[in-house]
Amino acid sequence: MTTTNIGPNVTKAFEAFKQFGRMTAQEFSDYADIHRYDAHAVLNRMNKRTVAGDKRIHIADWTYAYDSARRYPRPVFMLGDFPDKPKPKPNLRENRRRSEHKRDNMIRAASIFNMAMPRDKIREIRRSL
Repeated sequence: MTTTNIGPNVTKAFEAFKQFGRMTAQEFSDYADIHRYDAHAVLNRMNKRTVAGDKRIHIADWTYAYDSARRYPRPVFMLGDFPDKPKPKPNLRENRRRSEHKRDNMIRAASIFNMAMPRDKIREIRRSL
């Protein structure tokens, strides 16, 4: 891997990948103690094929596991010049089921106000959500 773009964040990325193997951008930002936007920028640049050399990392997998963030696939990077794994297609049925389950749980909350609410009012609230 011969490249001319070796900065402090790229060096930290190489250290992190050698230590952990696979990483998401959030895990790298926690390791390198940089903002997640900067981590995404570093990893996306390392994932591009350059004139000076090959790709330094590739997308090995996709994950949905994030604590307090929106649920969409995020890439899991790994060292090496290999083809990227394609992004998974959205499962519309599962997304709708999850959305309806979340909406229904908002109404079913253990609250004394919901217990006294008439059925027609509950249906009206569900339609408005």
